[in-house]
Amino acid sequence: MRIAPHVALRVIVALWVLPESLGAQSAPPPRSLTLAEARAMARRASPEVAAARHAVAVAGGRQRQAGAFPNPTLSYGREQTSREGDSNAQDIVSLEQPLEIGGQRGARRAAAAAAQAAAEARLAAAAARVDYDVARSYASAVAAQRGAALAETAAAAFERAGRVSKARLAGGDVSGYRHRRLSLEAGRYAALRVQALVVRDSAIQTLASLIGLADSTGHAGSPVLADTLTPAPLTQPADSFVALALLRRPELRGAMREAEAGAAEARLARAERIPTPTLSGGFKHERLATGGSLSGFVAGVSLPLPLWDRRGGAIEAARAEAARREAEVAGLQRQTAREVRAAFAAHQGLAAQLELLDAQLGADARRAHRAAEAAYAEGEIGLLEWLDAVRAYQEAETTYATLWAEYITRRAALERATGASLF
Repeated sequence: MRIAPHVALRVIVALWVLPESLGAQSAPPPRSLTLAEARAMARRASPEVAAARHAVAVAGGRQRQAGAFPNPTLSYGREQTSREGDSNAQDIVSLEQPLEIGGQRGARRAAAAAAQAAAEARLAAAAARVDYDVARSYASAVAAQRGAALAETAAAAFERAGRVSKARLAGGDVSGYRHRRLSLEAGRYAALRVQALVVRDSAIQTLASLIGLADSTGHAGSPVLADTLTPAPLTQPADSFVALALLRRPELRGAMREAEAGAAEARLARAERIPTPTLSGGFKHERLATGGSLSGFVAGVSLPLPLWDRRGGAIEAARAEAARREAEVAGLQRQTAREVRAAFAAHQGLAAQLELLDAQLGADARRAHRAAEAAYAEGEIGLLEWLDAVRAYQEAETTYATLWAEYITRRAALERATGASLF
């Protein structure tokens, strides 16, 4: 049976295209990635959080060790004397136990517990820093994606306008100057498109490095950033956020726990100034030269004499360290109040600006932009009017995306400063 040439050609084309079609159908859809998911992934992948978590484990082990009693000491001694063929020998077995009567063990446990609380606060502070970095990077990536999409739209619009202008130039309906002017603007927007794509890929790669992804460039298969938080001013006053930050800010809580640990270490240094006596008791066996033997017990007590080392320098250093940490807490409290008020004012100002821009943009602005392009294609408006419309739309949308990213960053900064959840 002979096959017609055109049928054979269709079969060959189908066989050529079929593998690509199957590959396109089998490719998994891009995964949506929310800000909360990105933060959770970043916490799991962050070396800083892992180090802080190990520090908590270290502090926990030291806290358990601080409650241990000192070990007893088992000792054995033998004494043997002789004279004119007669010998006398003594065997002594004793057990010695130090007794911390000055409260040293309790002071060690208190200092270790304060260090444990400080380590846990540092872990919370590390997680808060990671959350802030991810929110800032996520917002930058979303803004970069918006900028790249705008640049793609503008470049495509100029390609269509270029074809219209070329046809009009051939028909004598447009001057060569206006056609070259359009070509120049098309080249400029093509360069802006390339720049926007580079910025987008860089922003997504930065986010990918934070959340533990090896490579993500915003193409097929890469996560799609799903969160686009609607800007809105906060209803609570700034003073309430300041009060919340002074109570819950992780860095401030960590500094306060460090100060408590410093005070506990100062108390431990004073307690260690008290001598620790050692009680001993045991068994004694003595063999006499006459052939008999004696047995009994031994008991004793030893007490270190604080003659050369009275622990004065250690106590002074511990007190100074505790005072230094208290001063750091006071400074951080003032810094926290300033940062919260500044972040709150910037957040409210950006929210107000975005509300004004949002009222001017959106679906109506996109329809007006498409209408201007259609009007130019039909010859209802001139080149300059269309260029002004394109430029105004691009600048407005780009400004909105930039301000939105800054708004998210300020909100994340306020969240980090207060220790509250604002997303």
